[in-house]
Amino acid sequence: MWQKGLWYKEWRGIRWVVPLVFLVFLLAFFVGLVNEANTWNKNQMHYKSEDFQLEQEVDPDFAMTKQEIRDDLTVRYLAYETNLSESANQYTYFFFSFMVSLPFTMTLVLSVILGICSVILERYTRGNHFTAVIPYSKKAILGVKVLLGFAVITVSYFVSLGLGLWYFSSQVPTEFIDFHQQKLIMDVLGSWLAYLLLFLLPIVVGYVIGSPLGGILATAGLVLLPSTILAFVVHITDFINKGASLDLPYVGDYLRVLEPLGFIRPAYGPLLLQLGLLAGLLAFASVVAERESLETSGKLFVFPEMRVWGLISLATLVGMFVANMVQDFVNLSGMIGLVVFWLIFSVSVIVSIFAGARFFYGKRS
Repeated sequence: MWQKGLWYKEWRGIRWVVPLVFLVFLLAFFVGLVNEANTWNKNQMHYKSEDFQLEQEVDPDFAMTKQEIRDDLTVRYLAYETNLSESANQYTYFFFSFMVSLPFTMTLVLSVILGICSVILERYTRGNHFTAVIPYSKKAILGVKVLLGFAVITVSYFVSLGLGLWYFSSQVPTEFIDFHQQKLIMDVLGSWLAYLLLFLLPIVVGYVIGSPLGGILATAGLVLLPSTILAFVVHITDFINKGASLDLPYVGDYLRVLEPLGFIRPAYGPLLLQLGLLAGLLAFASVVAERESLETSGKLFVFPEMRVWGLISLATLVGMFVANMVQDFVNLSGMIGLVVFWLIFSVSVIVSIFAGARFFYGKRS
């Protein structure tokens, strides 16, 4: 697995996307935190400006106190359980907003594309024909693909995040920084593992789906599956508890394993789930990589026995997606709404099963 020729061959397959991955991570984390620091400095300068002092004097009843100004400048990184205020008059805080930016979203997309380039794109370009004749074992080839991708994502993530946090901490005085340490550590590690999972998913899919287009669509479905399940469960819970979600945000963390900075509570259970998924996907990939062959290229399913699982997963995803979409637009309520919601889900699943069975087991398969 440590032969230079194998590493060079795999590097050539992804070399064009690696600079894009590194650039997007820099834009998301380093540039994002630079912008956050600049925004904080602008807020501080505003509170020191003559215009603000004049506003304070013109309307004393609505003037901000020194504590309110300090609160507004305090950078909080909080856990879900953290009480934002000890009194009802507590003011606002400075929150990070770079997580909703386009570059941050693109880090997720590029992590998936990096995985697609490793196996699925190789099928499309027929590079797998060359891979089949080189004198390396299939497990060694898989190992290099995974290690190379993990290295690219790890370096891109930690370098960009480290530079961003360094710059932010150099611009904002420490007395204005109030971080929940356990939540921060959990999110840093959880985000890294989420990016690794996003990269690994299309590699596993590429070994069980022989069609490049089918592999891309299956990858998209698996990436969207956890959030779709979470939205579906939220809707069901709202129907049953009449809008009270109870402890669902905590349980929902286990369905946010593919979302960087998506965890709500400072608990390590979701991290252990991420590690378990990584180990499981790697073990599964090593098994299917040994069994797949060139004859399966172009087929929808490399292993025919997986048709049933693919059909069930696809039908369930479509059913939940349709039910969620209808609920978001119509906003059904009450027991009748729950019955209609469940009926929409059931009909969508049944229709998807019939349509999928015709496609999977018909002449096209």
